[in-house]
Amino acid sequence: MCKHLVLVPLETSDTAMKKTCKSAMLNRIWQASRRAVNLEHSPPHVFACSQWQNGTKPATFYFIYRWIVFLTVLCVGISSFACQRLPRLYDGPRVELNYLKWFIYFTNWGYLLIILQAGLAIAVVHRYRAQKTFNIPCEDEEIPMSRRQRTPLLCRAYWLAHTVATDLAFVITLIYWTLVHDPRIHDINTLNLLVHGGNSILMLVELMITAHPVRAAHAVFGAGAGLTYGVFSAFYWSVGGTDRIGLPAIYPALDWNKPGSALGFVALCAVVMMFAHGAATCVSCLRVKIAARIMPARADRLALPTH
Repeated sequence: MCKHLVLVPLETSDTAMKKTCKSAMLNRIWQASRRAVNLEHSPPHVFACSQWQNGTKPATFYFIYRWIVFLTVLCVGISSFACQRLPRLYDGPRVELNYLKWFIYFTNWGYLLIILQAGLAIAVVHRYRAQKTFNIPCEDEEIPMSRRQRTPLLCRAYWLAHTVATDLAFVITLIYWTLVHDPRIHDINTLNLLVHGGNSILMLVELMITAHPVRAAHAVFGAGAGLTYGVFSAFYWSVGGTDRIGLPAIYPALDWNKPGSALGFVALCAVVMMFAHGAATCVSCLRVKIAARIMPARADRLALPTH
C-alpha cells in the first residue's frame, strides 16, 4: 500500500474547475470581441463591387460611379477651401483670413475623410478589375481560420475610412443644424448645404450601393475619431489657437474656457456617433435584405463568413 497517498478535498477540485471554466469563457469572449472589431472580411473582392451587380469582377457602371463620386467630392472640398470668407453679417474688427484654419473644423475633417474613402474605393476597384481570378470558396465549403488569407491592407484601409466617414457625416449634419448653425452669421448657400447636408446624403447613397458590410462593433472607430477631435480642440485651445475670426473656441459649444460644458459636448458627440453607426448598420442590413429578394443568387455569394 502506498504510504504517500494525498487526498485532494472535493472543494479544492471544484474551485479549480470553476476557475478554469471562467478563464476559458473570458478567453472566448476576448477572441470574439477581437474578431468583431478587426477589419477582416471574406471574400475581400466585395469591397470592389456593388450590391446590385452580377459576377465577382467590378461592374463597369460601378467603376464609373466611383470616379464620379471621387471627382465630385474632390471639387466640393477644393471649393470649400478656396471660397472661404468671413460671415456675411460679421461686424467685428478687421480680420486677416487664414486659409489654413480650414483644417481645424470638424466638418472639414469629416469631408476630408469622405474624399479619402472615395479615393481608396477607386484604388480597390482598379485592383480587382485588373485581377484575372478570384479565390472564392464554394457555398458549402467552410475554410478554417488558419487557412484564410488576410484581407488586403488597401481593402482594410478603405473599409475603415468609409466607416468613419459615414459616422462623421451623419453626426456633423445633425450637430451643425441643431447646435452650431446660427442664421445671423452662417449663410445658407450651395457650398454650405453640400458640406453640411450633401455629405450625409452621399454616404447614405454609398451605404445603399456598395457591397461590403457594416459591422456593428466598428462603432468604436467613429467614436474614437470624435474623441480624437475633442483632444485636438483642447490642445489647439491650450496653445492659444483661435477660430477664423479670432475667437478662442473653434465652436461655441466646444469652448475649453468652460471645460465642463466642453467635455459634456465631446461625450455627447461620442454617444451620438454610436447611434449614427447603428443607423448605418440598419441601412446596410436593409440593403442586403432588398438585394436578397431582387437578386437572390448574388446575395448568397456575398453572405460568406465575415471573420
